[in-house]
Amino acid sequence: MNEELTISVKELAHSLGADLVGVAQADSFIEAPKGHRPEDLLRGAQSVIVMAVHLLDAALESAPNREYSITYNVVNQELNRIAFHVARFLQDKGYRALQVPASPPYDVERNMGDISHRHAGQLAGIGVFGKNSLLLSVKFGPRIRLVSVITDAPLKADSPLDIDLCKECDKCLQACPSGALKGERIVDKPRCDAYHAEVGEKLQLDDWQQICGVCIRVCPVGKKVASVTKV
Repeated sequence: MNEELTISVKELAHSLGADLVGVAQADSFIEAPKGHRPEDLLRGAQSVIVMAVHLLDAALESAPNREYSITYNVVNQELNRIAFHVARFLQDKGYRALQVPASPPYDVERNMGDISHRHAGQLAGIGVFGKNSLLLSVKFGPRIRLVSVITDAPLKADSPLDIDLCKECDKCLQACPSGALKGERIVDKPRCDAYHAEVGEKLQLDDWQQICGVCIRVCPVGKKVASVTKV
């Protein structure tokens, strides 16, 4: 494994704006369905670089709202920019690299992207799955968005975290307005999507902007306490 190149890739990603960076071995995606594994997208894939950007805490304080929807989509654009430049860096080093978009296109029937950034992030040591089925990082909780780069570069992989960040907490299960969270770290997507559509209609959002964020907002992991500065 090329440890020096791994360090360079992580330093570049951080310099471009990534808050968290991890690497997973491409052959560790054994539980992913056929067609959604790194090798399916890039022949000879050896590594998957996963990068996360912290969402704006203030935009989540009263989610769902238009501000959070805008933040969500701006962060996706930033992640795609970061991933492109990381992939170009590897290409310039003589390797093949492919960015996987932070958001759609995705497999509508399976409700998943080309690869699962959440599962990639778990394998890369970015975080662990919470009861809301989202990836929880130790520092930011679920208040992150993810993007991945698949490459044939032999990078040094990080180890998955072995920690339970939810424990006895059920705040997301209790707060979910659609009742889509059951506690098994699985989401009832029809219920979730129906509520997203309801939110979108209420806030006059386009289909691609319809998100909720309640289960993220109430999660205590990595949550910053809001402060008010008096002038």
